[in-house]
Amino acid sequence: MCRKELFNIQNVILPPRLEKGDTIGVFNSSYPITAESPDAAKRAEEFLKAKGYIIKHGKLWGCIDSYRTASAKERADEFNELLYDSSVKCIMASIGGFVTNSMLPYIDYDCFMRNPKIVVGMSDITSLLMALYAKTGVTVYYGPNMVTSYARLEPYSDTALSTFENVVNQRFGYTYKTPDHYSDEVIDWNQNLDTERVLENKMFTLSGGKVIGRLIGGNLNTLTSVWGSEYMPMINEGDILFLENTEEWAGYVERYVSWLKLCGVFDRIGGLIIGKHRAFDDQGTGKKPYDILLEMIGEPKFPILADFDCGHTAPMHTMPIGVKAHLDADKQILKLIYN
Repeated sequence: MCRKELFNIQNVILPPRLEKGDTIGVFNSSYPITAESPDAAKRAEEFLKAKGYIIKHGKLWGCIDSYRTASAKERADEFNELLYDSSVKCIMASIGGFVTNSMLPYIDYDCFMRNPKIVVGMSDITSLLMALYAKTGVTVYYGPNMVTSYARLEPYSDTALSTFENVVNQRFGYTYKTPDHYSDEVIDWNQNLDTERVLENKMFTLSGGKVIGRLIGGNLNTLTSVWGSEYMPMINEGDILFLENTEEWAGYVERYVSWLKLCGVFDRIGGLIIGKHRAFDDQGTGKKPYDILLEMIGEPKFPILADFDCGHTAPMHTMPIGVKAHLDADKQILKLIYN
């Protein structure tokens, strides 16, 4: 049975905080990483255990059915079982993939609304996060997948965890701190991870200004898998939209950005945050993804901050969907506001 436990701060419904000693349940909604790369999965699990958390495997841990872990219904059942388990305080994705959206009709949204828990993941998990938020209004978190964030080397794994902990536990405001360095490697999780790139970190202001608005967004590619359905929340007037993508090429970026423009998104939002684009192929244009964005939308009418750490590079920040935020693109500051 689910019990009502809502934390409502000015119309923002937050799940309970995460404490050391709590149980994190891991679900496997798409790519079978725990079967394909068990050593990496074990490394991530041991990292989280060493930080004081109990890890509970979803029933599809170690399962594989070709390109996915199991059928859509079986994957939803795994998620629901973690939702029903009173010992589980946080439900974290093992990794993304391509087919998380197929499980959306089978999720128990009523139980999630009556007994909210921290749900976190990124990339293909965008579709599930959008669905949970659209159906319930409960804040969910675009943040670390277990393997891709916590099987990494320090300091990337530590930074990803500390940001996650800070964001899910704050109730009075939080200002993001830009890491000094980052890595943009596309990692083969079946190989031993001895070193990672150390690149100087910096962001870019594409359009100055300040704005306060609701934070919403995720992986741009995955948003197309739920757009126009009952599982996609409306992008409202004044929202701060954050977007990220990985391993795409220039033509695809133009396609996606133009799609948002045709949908009228850039006429409604109050601000835009663009995550770093890992392994971008400029197709000989010499352009960055944000160059293509500016070409498509013309002179921006809202502040835009580019190369924010909310995507497939490491470490990644955790972004709470539905929480009010203050974006100062001139000073390159993003602050969460809870009161």
